[in-house]
Amino acid sequence: MKKIKILHWFVIALIAIYFVIFLSNIFLSVYTPDFMNFSDEFYSQFIFGYYTQFVGLAISVVTFIALFFLKKGLLITIKNGFFNKNSSIKFKVTGQLLIISGTLSLLWSLVLLVYSEGKSLFIGIEASILLMLIGFSLLVLTSYIQNGSLLQQENDLTI
Repeated sequence: MKKIKILHWFVIALIAIYFVIFLSNIFLSVYTPDFMNFSDEFYSQFIFGYYTQFVGLAISVVTFIALFFLKKGLLITIKNGFFNKNSSIKFKVTGQLLIISGTLSLLWSLVLLVYSEGKSLFIGIEASILLMLIGFSLLVLTSYIQNGSLLQQENDLTI
């Protein structure tokens, strides 16, 4: 249980870091400093122009929401023990959101690579694949929790 508590606090720290990054991005988008104030010609090189930067931010929001579900699932696990239905539901939603986020990130990297005709580097493939792998792992963990919950209920009924 100690490791789950450590993981819970780690997830809270990640949520705080994400929140600070979101606030900084919003601040820099609204109050753009002079050295970041690019011309329309510069933005015409991108797929969606000025709004291209917000696609990555939108994908990050999905990961941010997944972290909240993970935090809730860990908190339920700390309070109610390992095998309970509520934590498995939260972990399942977290896994699905992480798979969606990783897939969208991977697709966005591919779109940028194709749009730039190979000039763009394929950066982030490892992170995207790792995000999808963590999502699948959480889905597997969910099935273990559900099976363990059923076994625990059967065990409680036989006693």
